[in-house]
Amino acid sequence: MYSIASIFSNQDETFWQSLNKTCEYGGLHKTAIPHFSWQSAESYQFDLVRAELSKISTDVAPFSFKTSGVGIFNNKRKIFFLIIVKNRALLEMHEMIWLRTVQFTEQANLHYSPENWIPHITLNLNELTEDQFKCSIDELTRKPMNFEFEVHEFGLLYLTSTTSGIDSLYPLEPDK
Repeated sequence: MYSIASIFSNQDETFWQSLNKTCEYGGLHKTAIPHFSWQSAESYQFDLVRAELSKISTDVAPFSFKTSGVGIFNNKRKIFFLIIVKNRALLEMHEMIWLRTVQFTEQANLHYSPENWIPHITLNLNELTEDQFKCSIDELTRKPMNFEFEVHEFGLLYLTSTTSGIDSLYPLEPDK
């Protein structure tokens, strides 16, 4: 699976460190590549999507976004996530990225389409036991979840059953 994502930074690492200690099992964590996804697909026409991402990155200036709490995707694996505050600029950027790149996807994940997109930062990739899930709910509802993150680049990321990483990076133009 691949995704077009924003790579972000945050100067305050204490929240991420406390996540690793939640319930003392490490099921919640800062991902190796802190990001949120604009689009996800099984695969891409890589030369074409890379060229388009390069163009898009010259049209977008670095930006910041805020989080406002924690949510749960309650599917087979219960997934905790930080809720990203939606604003008009973020929604317009998402729609622009989606429209300019969807034609290069192979099996696009429609949960990321403009009408379905829930901007979020995943906190657990692994399935949690019922005890871990209950403990996480208890712990996460006690913590403030209002953060601000800065985005300076887009990335084309990949995730397989054994590894994850960055295919390519696209720095955002600072003078836009």
